[in-house]
Amino acid sequence: MKRIVYVMLLFIMAINFTGCVVRTRAPKAHWVPGHYNVGPYGGRHWVAGHYR
Repeated sequence: MKRIVYVMLLFIMAINFTGCVVRTRAPKAHWVPGHYNVGPYGGRHWVAGHYR
């Protein structure tokens, strides 16, 4: 029984690791010019340019 639990735990860890590796291969950050963000109550505020 313990062996099955260890195998399942190893399998889950492998899946989590591969998910993390896939996320790090996302496209490189790019420059986002300045823009307005709208708050939850409709207020707008300026956000300076930044890297995404």
